[in-house]
Amino acid sequence: MDHGMRFLVMGAGAIGSVFGGLLTKTGEDVTLIGRDPHIAAIRAHGLKINGIWGEHKVRIARTVTSAAQLAGEKFDVVLICVKSYDTAHAVRQVIPCIHQMSLLVSLQNGLGNIETIAESVGWERTLGGRVIFGAEVVEPGWVRVTVYAEEVMLGAKDERVARERIESIVECVNRAGIPSLFTADIEKFVWSKVLYNAALNPLSTILRSPYGYLLENEGTREIMRMIVEEIFRVANARDVALFWNQPREYIDLLFGRLIPATAQHHPSMLQDILRNKPTEIDAINGAICRMGDECGVRTPVNNLLCTLIKALEKASPHKAY
Repeated sequence: MDHGMRFLVMGAGAIGSVFGGLLTKTGEDVTLIGRDPHIAAIRAHGLKINGIWGEHKVRIARTVTSAAQLAGEKFDVVLICVKSYDTAHAVRQVIPCIHQMSLLVSLQNGLGNIETIAESVGWERTLGGRVIFGAEVVEPGWVRVTVYAEEVMLGAKDERVARERIESIVECVNRAGIPSLFTADIEKFVWSKVLYNAALNPLSTILRSPYGYLLENEGTREIMRMIVEEIFRVANARDVALFWNQPREYIDLLFGRLIPATAQHHPSMLQDILRNKPTEIDAINGAICRMGDECGVRTPVNNLLCTLIKALEKASPHKAY
């Protein structure tokens, strides 16, 4: 077992706070970089985590609002938990905090994050993570774990990253009470999460509903089918291997198990719209549309959803709803 790794959480929002807080609780050395007022509240009163994984109150050793405050300290594992549109900026900020053997782990939504990290630090220091549990910041200093569908999957796209190094991070995360597994197929898992997010997030946001509602009428079920079919066509055109051969197989899983497991969840995309913040639509459905354009595959349903979400981003919340 590899004790003694130093963890840096870049982007201590809901998911980042859950990882950072629970890792701290098991004795790992964790530093959080996040925004006030959340960071100020954690510093003053500790971090409260509750929900489906129990009640926890954690004192985080160090919390900062910028990597510059760490004065060149070095960390072994950097968990990148920022929104996808902030990935490049976040990586630039943490570069002074890494050493030759540091690993940067994307725990983000969407396509392209792993590639963005690798562009800055090299594939030999880049890991992908597939996170499919949900959390929300209830108020500054307090996060709630709301839903859980499957284990966190961690893996590298580059064989130069030794499996034992990834396994040691997986062990730490498991010890912290976050179910996790090693995978040699991280790209398949990232695409499986994009299928899930692309089918659910924009529709739930436009309809202002939890995921479960989307199963309740044939109209929304049909839209989800069309979204998934378009993504399969794009993946096939780009020679991306998925876990499923046919869209029907994924749709059966989505309708039969994944949506029921997360039926009460509202997507963070809806929270972003309600808070007048940009969404991650460009890294999810938008990425599918861009890839489709590049390889001549039409994606009209994903295009429409992107256009609608962009319209909501530009409307003030009271106009939008």
